[in-house]
Amino acid sequence: MRGREIRERFLRFFEERGHKRLPSDSLVPKGDPTLLFTGAGMNQFKDMFLGKGTLSWKRVCTAQKCLRVPDLEKVGATPRHHTFFEMLGNFSFGDYFKRECIPWEWEFFTEELGIPKGQLVVSVFEEDGEAAGIWQEVVGLPPERIYRFDDRENFWPAEARGKGPNGPCGPCSEIYFDARPRDPLPNNRGLRSLPEDRFTEIGNCVFTQFERRDPARAGEPGVLEPLPQKNIDVGLGLERITAVLQGALNNFETDLFLPLLTAISHRTRRRYGADPLDDIRIRRIADHVRAAAFCIADGVLPGNEERNYVVRKIVRRAIRDGYELGVEEPFLHTLASVVASTMGEAYPEVVQHLHTVEIAICAEEERFREIYRRGRTFLDARLEKAKSSGAKVFPGSDAFELHDTYGFPSDLTRVIVEEEGLRYDEAGFEQAMEEQRRRAQAKSTIKGEVFAGGPIAELKGEKVPPTRFVGYETDVASGESVLAILIPAGERDFAGGTRSDRLAPGGPEAALLVGRSPFYAEGGGQVGDRGTIRAEGGGTFTVADCRGIDGYTLHIGRMTEGAIRRGEKVEVRVDADWRWRVTKNHTATHLLHKALKVVLGETVGQAGSLVHPEYLRFDFTWGEKLTEEQRRAIEDLVNRRVMEAIPVTWDVKPLEEAKAEGAVMMFGEKYGERVRVLRVGDFSVELCGGTHVSNSGNIGPFRITKEQALGAGVRRIFALTGPGAIEHLRGREESLEEAARALKAPAEKVLERIEALQKELKEAKARKPASTPLNPLPDLLRSERVVGPFRLVAGRVEGAEIGELRALASSLLKALGPTGCVAIAGGEGDSVPFVIAGGPQAVAAGFRAGSLARELGARLKGGGGGKPDLAQGEGKDGEALASALESIPAALESASGAAVDTPRGPT
Repeated sequence: MRGREIRERFLRFFEERGHKRLPSDSLVPKGDPTLLFTGAGMNQFKDMFLGKGTLSWKRVCTAQKCLRVPDLEKVGATPRHHTFFEMLGNFSFGDYFKRECIPWEWEFFTEELGIPKGQLVVSVFEEDGEAAGIWQEVVGLPPERIYRFDDRENFWPAEARGKGPNGPCGPCSEIYFDARPRDPLPNNRGLRSLPEDRFTEIGNCVFTQFERRDPARAGEPGVLEPLPQKNIDVGLGLERITAVLQGALNNFETDLFLPLLTAISHRTRRRYGADPLDDIRIRRIADHVRAAAFCIADGVLPGNEERNYVVRKIVRRAIRDGYELGVEEPFLHTLASVVASTMGEAYPEVVQHLHTVEIAICAEEERFREIYRRGRTFLDARLEKAKSSGAKVFPGSDAFELHDTYGFPSDLTRVIVEEEGLRYDEAGFEQAMEEQRRRAQAKSTIKGEVFAGGPIAELKGEKVPPTRFVGYETDVASGESVLAILIPAGERDFAGGTRSDRLAPGGPEAALLVGRSPFYAEGGGQVGDRGTIRAEGGGTFTVADCRGIDGYTLHIGRMTEGAIRRGEKVEVRVDADWRWRVTKNHTATHLLHKALKVVLGETVGQAGSLVHPEYLRFDFTWGEKLTEEQRRAIEDLVNRRVMEAIPVTWDVKPLEEAKAEGAVMMFGEKYGERVRVLRVGDFSVELCGGTHVSNSGNIGPFRITKEQALGAGVRRIFALTGPGAIEHLRGREESLEEAARALKAPAEKVLERIEALQKELKEAKARKPASTPLNPLPDLLRSERVVGPFRLVAGRVEGAEIGELRALASSLLKALGPTGCVAIAGGEGDSVPFVIAGGPQAVAAGFRAGSLARELGARLKGGGGGKPDLAQGEGKDGEALASALESIPAALESASGAAVDTPRGPT
C-alpha cells in the first residue's frame, strides 16, 4: 500500500465517522510565538482544546506536515528519525472520548490497513485502568499485550515523574508494531519502555482530561484537576506506518523516499546499499531536501534568523553530505522537482512554488561553497593557535563553532585534528551540542505556555467574540464599547500582559479592543492602520499601530487627552490620508506582481512584500539584476493598467474555487476555507485581505526607484505611486536642471556636453607623459618584503584596470616563486580595483586571498572576495589605499605567526 493511499484511507475513514477533513496547517504557526515550526497535528487546534476556539466542528481529521529539529544528528543514521514528517490526526473537542477513540484506532490499523492483530501491542499510563479495560474488554487485546508505564512514557506533556508544564494534559496510549511476533513478549515488570529494535510506535492517543496546576509546596507534583471538556488528540506517523505496510527496514526505503534515494544515487554516482556511511549521507540528503522544499514553499527561506536559520542549517548539512559523496557543484536544487512529484498531490504548494524552492536552494549551495572554504581557514588558524600554545587537545568549543557557524562536519574536524597530532575534545563538543539541542527543544516543541494564561486567553475564556473588521466599507465605527484595555508585559507583548480598567495621559503604551473596527491589523505585507479612538467623555487615544492576535484587533497607542474607561462608548476613526496612500500602494503591488510575471515569465514568485503609505516594496525570485529594458517594460505595463482606469472588485468564495479560477496566493500565507479574491479587471487575480483602491486609475503614476539583490536568487523592488512618484520625478527634474546650469548647457543637451567633456579629458590624458613606467614589474619587485614564510609585493599601478592587474599578479608570482603573495591596486582617484594572489606554498602556509580581499575591500568602502589563491575587488576610497596596503603584512603575520621583516631588494 503506497503512502498516499494510506493518507487518503485515514482521512476517509474518519470522515465516515463524522469528522471534518481540514487541510494541513502551514509549517509556520500563525499567531503562536511559542513555536518555531508546527511540530504536531494539534498545534492549530490549541484554542479548541481549551474550549475557546471558534471552529463549528467537534470532530476533525488532518494530514499535518510537521518539522522537528532537536534530533538533527540522528537523521539518516537511524531508521525512523526525520526533520520533516507527516502526522495523521483525528481530534475530538469535548465530543467523544476513550470508549470511541480506542476501538476506532484499532479498526483503522487492523481492518482498514490490514495489519495482523497479533503484531500489535499497546501501552497505557499505569494508573489509567479505564484505557486498559477498553483495550482488553472492548477491543479484545490479551493482557500480556497491554503494557503499563509511568508518566514519563505515557502521560502528555510530562518532563519528569509527576511533573510537567501547567495546563491541559492527560494520560496517553501508544500503539506499537511488533516486528518479531514469534519471539516471547518482554515482561512488563521493571520495563520503562519497549525496545525500539523490535517495536515501532505507529500511533499515540492522548486523552486530555486534566488541567495541571501549581503544587501546594515547591518540589511536589503538580495538582491534576478534571477538565470540564475532555478532548482526544491522536497522532499517527505516516512514514512509520508506510514502512510497516511495505515491509521496509527503515522509513527511507518506502515509496515516500525511494524516488529521492534513486535521484541522489544517480547524481552522486554512489549506489544506495553499497556502503553504510554513504547510505547515511544519501538518506540525510533525502530528508533534508524534503524539509527545505516544504519550508521554502511555506515562505521560510534560508537566512540567519530563527526559522530561516534552521532552514539554512538543514540545507547546509545536505550540501556537506554532497561534498562527502564527491559532488562539489550545486545539485540539491535539482532534487526539489522529485519532492514536488512525490508530494505535490497532497501538498500542491510544493508544486506551485517549485521555482522559488529551486532558486533558493541553488543560491544557498553557491553561497556555501565559499563558507565551507572559510571553515577550513578557521580550522587551520585554530590548529596553529593550539599547537603554538603547546596544547595537546583541540577544544570542543572550537569544533562546535566550526560545526554550528560554518557547517563544517565534526567527523572531518576530528580527522584533520588527529592528523595534526592533537587529541579531539569529544566531550567538549558533545556538551556544546547538548546545550544547543536544549535550546532547539525549547523552541520547537509544545511548551506549557501554549496553554498559558494572559489577557488574550482570558478574553477567549470569557467568550469575547473576535473583532469584526468593517474597514472595507468605512473608515469610521461609532457607538462601539471598549471591551478591554491591555497593558503589555514587555515591548508590545500584549499576549502576556495585563488588563486595566482605565487609561490616562502619561501612562504606558496600551492596546484597546472594540467589537467592530475599520482599522486594518498588520498582515499580508500591509502595515497596520493609524488613527484615533475618541471617548464620549472626551478622552482621545491616538492609534500608532494596529495588530491582530488570535482574531482580536489590537489598537496600539497612547492617551493624548483625557481618559478612557473600559465599557465606555467610543468612535473609532482611521486616518483617511494614511489609508488612502496605503491602498494606492497595495493595489500597485498586485499590478507589479502580475507585470513581473508577464515580462519575466510565470516562474517568478513572490518572496515577500511591504505595503507602506510612503512606498511599496516587493521581493521576488529571480536570479539576476533586471536589465534596463526589463525594468522599463515592467514599469510601463503597470502604468498602462493604471491609465486604463480598470475597476477593482472583490468577492468571497471557497478556497478551492478560487484556486480553480487561477487566483494567485501570497507566498507563505495561510488561508482559511473561504477567501477574499481581489481582481483588477482580468489582468490581476489574487487572494488578498488588504485594503485597495476601487479603480486602478486612483493609483496615479507608478515609478520604480530601486532594484537590488536581497539575497542570492531573490531580488527586491522599491516603488512609489501617486504624489510620491510625482515628487520623485520632480526631484530628478530639478537635479537635471542643476546639472545643466553647472555644465552651461540646455537640459536636453546635458548628455552631449558630458560626452564632449569626457572626450576632452581622454585626449588630455593621452597627451600627458606617463607618470609610471610602461612595465611596472621592476618597481613593484623592488618593494618586496618578507613576512615569515611569505614573499610579499604590495602597491598601486595608477590607471590599471582589473584585467591588467590579474595579468600583472600572475607575472609577479612567477618572479616571487611558490611562497609569493601579491596585493596590487589600480584605477584612479577613488576608483580602486585590486587583485590579491598567492602561490601554492603560500596558501598551504595560511595565506587566504579571499579573506584579505574582503578586508581590503571593507577598508576601501567597497567589497571583495574570491578563492584562497586568487581574489579581487573594488574600493571607493582612494585616500585609504596606502594605509590599507600597509595592513597586509600584519594580516599575513597573524595568519602565519611570523614577524614582519623590512622591505628588501629584488631577487
